[in-house]
This record gives sequence, C-alpha cells and structure tokens, in this order.
Amino acid sequence: MAETDEYTVEIATDAGFGNLVYTATVTTTSHPVGASLSEATTYFWRVTAANGCGASAASVPFSFTTVVPPTYYGVQLSADEAQTVVPSETITYTVSITNTGDVTDTFDLAVGGNTWTTTLSVPTIELAAAEMGNFEVVVAVPAGAWAGEEDVATVTAVSQADNAASDAVVLTSTAEAVYGFDWSAEAIAREGEAGESITYTIRLTNTGNTTNTYAIALAGTHGQQRLSLASLPLAPGHAADVAVVVVIDSEAVYPATDAVTVDIASEGDGTVSAELVLITAVAEPSLPPQMAIYLPLVIRP
Repeated sequence: MAETDEYTVEIATDAGFGNLVYTATVTTTSHPVGASLSEATTYFWRVTAANGCGASAASVPFSFTTVVPPTYYGVQLSADEAQTVVPSETITYTVSITNTGDVTDTFDLAVGGNTWTTTLSVPTIELAAAEMGNFEVVVAVPAGAWAGEEDVATVTAVSQADNAASDAVVLTSTAEAVYGFDWSAEAIAREGEAGESITYTIRLTNTGNTTNTYAIALAGTHGQQRLSLASLPLAPGHAADVAVVVVIDSEAVYPATDAVTVDIASEGDGTVSAELVLITAVAEPSLPPQMAIYLPLVIRP
C-alpha cells in the first residue's frame, strides 16, 4: 500500500491464523520477534499495511521453522594451587568445578603426572547448568622426602557428554624442611690423674631432611676444656664425630670432679637443641703394696 503508516505483523501456528501466538504493530519494514517461540516448530506469518485511508488485505502467508539450538558443554576448574607440609603428613586441596554448559552434565575426574600418592574424593560429579561444586584432592607427602622436594599432580575434569569439554588444575605439593639430630657417646663419665687430658668422642647424626649446621659450645666448672669443632655442617642422614678434651686440674685431688656441659643447637631451627654433661673425676690414688714378712717354719720333734 502506498503511503503506508504502519504494519501489523501476525504469527500463528496454522496457515489459517486461527491460533495466533504473536502480534505487533510497527512502522518499519523489518521487525525482530519479541516473543519466545517453541523449538523445531513451523510458524506462519503475514503482514497487513495501514494508513489514514484504512488497512490493506493481509499478505499471502509465509512460513518458517524454528531450529533446536545446539547444546553447549563446558567445564571450569579453580586456579592452580601449591602447598607445603612436613613429610609423613597429607595435604588436602579443595578444588571447585563449574558446569559452564547449558545442560546438566556429569564430569569424570582423574589425576595424573604425580609420584606421591594422590587420592580424589569422588571419581565423578554431576552438575546442573551453571552450577558449581567442590571435590577434594589428598596428597600424601612421603616420610623420606627431602626438604624442597616437590610433586606435581594434574587433575582433569572431562564432560561425559562431550570429551572435548574439559579443564585441568595443577597442584604442586612441596616437602617442608625438618630439622633434627641425634647424639651418642661411648662414655659421658671418665676418670684420670691430676693434669691428665681426657678425650670424649661425641657422634652427631643429622636426622632431618635438609643439610644443617650445628653449633657446639662448652661450659665447665674447673680445669680446661677444648672442642675440636665449634660448628659442624651435616647433610641429611650423615654423621660425624666431635672431640671434647677435658684437662684435669693439676692440683685436683681425689674425689674431685669436673662437670662440662656440651650445648648443641641446630642453626636451621634454634628450638632443636640438646645438652649433655660430661663428668670427669680424679681417680682414686693407688695404695703401695703392703710389705709381707715370712718367718721360717720350725717343727719341733
């Protein structure tokens, strides 16, 4: 119609337009449908023009068929994470997972690339569209792990509906430094003569999982003391001897004693320390052998 002022658009589910599902009056020659139409359905549409003189007859019906939109599958895991713990303990990671698809989906969970024992709390997880959930990953740090040793586990989530929809998170677990030592000595109490040097041998063993240096100091009450080493570095699991020499005072007499305190402390962790006391005594003097007089034996008849 010439000099058209407006158009009436009608959409129906039948060619006779007995079941109208949408009607709009517009002034332009194109129009986006402002209604939600059913998927995989054939619709019929027509247009009637109008101006100040009246309305035209409706146009010949046209048709179109809506389609089923493609289903989208997607998944997203939380960010990579790292934790540190002492050997023999476990690390628990809480991983979040979000279904970024538009339908309910089930995701298979798996872990790989790890050397340390790593366990998933669940093997699969089902989520509605846009729903977020959580699962746990537990890593057991072995007892013999060295300080700074790490293990990397990659956890993946894969859609059961579309294995192209997947995501992964990297979990890095590190063994924390542990400081410790043991000591042993053949004897912690000895005796000798005045002025004599008495040597004690103390063996230190690094029971930690990292190289450590041990500070050794002496404190005594009498006489002189000497220390072969004031600082002893040891690799984990290694041992070495330290000699402590105690000189008995030349004027000391029996039963005098001298107590020497040996303080041992870890430089890596000052709370790891030990104290042992060496007791040195003046030996009891030997008595000269007693003289014996033997008389002849006389036998009378």
